[in-house]
Amino acid sequence: MRLDFLEYPALGRSMYVLYPAGERLSCYENTLITILREDDSDALPKTLLADTAFSALADLQRFILLFPNPIGGTWNWELDPNGWDDLGDVAELVRLFNHQEGFVDCGIYHNMHNARYFMGSGTGGSLLHALAGSNPVNVAGIYTFGGSISARAKANCVGAAVSAILCNADEETRAFFGSLNQAKQVSEGLFVNPVNDTAFVRTETGERNEIDASAIRSGWERLFSKVCRPNCSELGDMGPRTVRDDYRFSIHEDDTRLGDNGGIAHTWFEYVPTCVKEDPTKPVPLMLFNHGGADTPGNVANTIKMHEIAEKEGFLLVYPWATARWGWNQDMLPEQYDDVAYLSALIAYMKQTYAVDETRVYIGGFSNGSAMAQVFAMTNPEVIAAVIADNTRFCQNRNTKPFAIAGCKKLQYDYRMPVFYTYGTRDIEYPAVRGSGQQVQYDFWKSYNNIPCKETPYIADADSSGVGVSGDVIETYYPNPRYPARKYTTHRFFSVDAVPLNLYNYSLADGKGHDCNPEEAWLGWNYVQQFRRMPDGSLKTEQG
Repeated sequence: MRLDFLEYPALGRSMYVLYPAGERLSCYENTLITILREDDSDALPKTLLADTAFSALADLQRFILLFPNPIGGTWNWELDPNGWDDLGDVAELVRLFNHQEGFVDCGIYHNMHNARYFMGSGTGGSLLHALAGSNPVNVAGIYTFGGSISARAKANCVGAAVSAILCNADEETRAFFGSLNQAKQVSEGLFVNPVNDTAFVRTETGERNEIDASAIRSGWERLFSKVCRPNCSELGDMGPRTVRDDYRFSIHEDDTRLGDNGGIAHTWFEYVPTCVKEDPTKPVPLMLFNHGGADTPGNVANTIKMHEIAEKEGFLLVYPWATARWGWNQDMLPEQYDDVAYLSALIAYMKQTYAVDETRVYIGGFSNGSAMAQVFAMTNPEVIAAVIADNTRFCQNRNTKPFAIAGCKKLQYDYRMPVFYTYGTRDIEYPAVRGSGQQVQYDFWKSYNNIPCKETPYIADADSSGVGVSGDVIETYYPNPRYPARKYTTHRFFSVDAVPLNLYNYSLADGKGHDCNPEEAWLGWNYVQQFRRMPDGSLKTEQG
């Protein structure tokens, strides 16, 4: 680990930061832990830094520890309007630490949007009780020692679940978090939401009232490694977390065997289901799923959880890390790494290593990775059988290399490319209107797949259903019992071929922001698995 001191003059604030050792950019997911103590010294950060065992854990699990400094040795937990706005300042410090200007690597650590945790003692713990109640959007869990809940904090509560470990909290605070998580007692000191078991409260008593290495380790083992908070609703939802200890991946770090881009080293996570290990000679499908910009294979594995489906459905899965280790070269710009060549080499490697059913190679991705998946499919339609695309704006300019290559290949053979696309109703381009990136995307694929391109309105109207042009068939799903209200509305579009096929799908995830959910992996896989790319370029499908 290494220690740094950051100042934010505009806020009149400062904080110490402990970073994990090694490269700033890592293929694994980072964990951000913000600690509110009641002094502004560097004693705790330096003690943690000197603890060899703790440093080893923090480096392995990619802990980033923030230590905001209180003003006057205390925190305004009662939310006194005449005092410091500690509640707003703590949230702003976390935001600024993660902030990036545009889609460039500006020196921050990889995205930690769903893995932000808080620890606090004394008035710091009390302030975190208020933060969890009133501004839970980026709070995946809190672990506090002592503390209370103020009347103003209770009045400002927005009612969203936040998992918590409360040590020596008063009865009012324990009751508040039990109600917040709608939790029922299942054992002594443990209260769990009966529908969503990642919303829970642990209450305990003891002599410890200060934060040290053992407390942080305990928080990791019992809370921070267990839950996360993806941006799947306006206030976020508590969900299960997949961390490095849970991986059953073969991890290729800095592997040079692919040979593309001048032999550059690549990193990817490889999931081999049990059925392949038991019978390695039987051909199975292959899926590649790309992370988003500023994300990692570890982060997308945690959010989409495609590997869980790979195990149940019996297909090989790869989570690749972009060559640039920040984002994908979706426009195929010559001055950047050739990610099309990288993905081609990766597919070839998987075919050489495992018994891959070459008619069932699929690709998907989130955000920038979704755009890259679509670019790879349109430039390699003879390889890919279908695409799962999640929350992206695709290529805004059609006068680019990917479209030129796609057009040339389309002239050689009249390919069809099935696409299952998901977009959140809280993402930047909802609702879809004429001129938006959403229209560029769906009009391209509709045209490509011989689906009529109806005119998209300039302004969303009641008939557009938020997707610009409503589908030929509209279906509604509530696919996850953990979140009974989480709704997906899928608009299915059919080709005007001799045998009409459902070749494009626009699925709206109600309330979701810029993120991906495990439900999208299930919905996407259930769609794409029916398609096969035959050696002559034709598409074979169970539809007809």
